[in-house]
Amino acid sequence: MTKRITVIAALGIALVAGMSSCSRQSFDGQWMGNPERIAHLSGASDANATVTISFGESDRTGGRVNISTVIEIEQGIASFATDTPDAPYETSVTATASASGRYVFTDDDREDIAITYDPGSFTLNVDPAGVTFAQNILTGQQQPVVDSLAAATAERWRTILTPSARELFNRYTTIEDIKIHHNDIMSCEISDRDYTFRRVGVPD
Repeated sequence: MTKRITVIAALGIALVAGMSSCSRQSFDGQWMGNPERIAHLSGASDANATVTISFGESDRTGGRVNISTVIEIEQGIASFATDTPDAPYETSVTATASASGRYVFTDDDREDIAITYDPGSFTLNVDPAGVTFAQNILTGQQQPVVDSLAAATAERWRTILTPSARELFNRYTTIEDIKIHHNDIMSCEISDRDYTFRRVGVPD
């Protein structure tokens, strides 16, 4: 009798542990990835994108999701001052993009999801105020020229980055083998590559 009670107790503990393990698998919340270099971006000497995925509270089929990215670009360009010799200087540009939609689980273990974006939810912004020059060779009287160039630079990069950002988000239509680790790290597979994200927020 004692042996039977011990076995039943052990099974009960295992069941509770299994339920706890499943609850820890919830990936509701906000997750930030590591900066990833964007290769072959025309006009950029260096470009990196940092993706954040925000999963809303899920039901048995899935839930809402928002994917955003911050893209940082370094661009080496020539001097545009008319009263100084041409000299190279560097421009830094920061862009933000996002898209939202819904994800559904595609396996019984709730480790694989498919994402469908809402039509028209994609946005990309390059703020001219965020365009900076590492070597500002203009005088105060030429500030309007600086503002004009910053606005033109921002618009140019908005046009260049739009297809790149869309392509980046399209990689996230399928996320597989999602696992939540005890140190608030999420590992997964995207487009046959392993990724890790760290939790940076709770569900909305």
